[in-house]
Amino acid sequence: MRLFLLLSAMTFCVFSSNGQTDSSYFINGFPVDSIKVKYIEAEICNVAFSTRVFLEIDYGQETKILYNRHSRVADQKGNYIEFSSNMDAFNYLNRIGFEWLDSNYIRMKDDEIRVKYLLMKRVGY
Repeated sequence: MRLFLLLSAMTFCVFSSNGQTDSSYFINGFPVDSIKVKYIEAEICNVAFSTRVFLEIDYGQETKILYNRHSRVADQKGNYIEFSSNMDAFNYLNRIGFEWLDSNYIRMKDDEIRVKYLLMKRVGY
């Protein structure tokens, strides 16, 4: 009977735990939800041959000139997080305490339009 209760409790713990939480998202090795800045700039980039998107965040961190992918949201292993849509990325930023302030549209040389979003950390987060 004790063995049955122990196995039941262990099974419950395994199935009730969350797989990947927001706190396991990182930028350049730092947890995204623990960034201690008031403003960030976010850019949502399309994943090649997919409807999913990446999220790049600039909070003033040092980046390399030719390799700016240190600003992409990644997991603990360094794999980039793919969000299902722009709204999924915005909802993630809202969950960790940021709200939208303004947008800038930038036309690139190949007529691609990029949108950069200015967000502010809400008080109390």
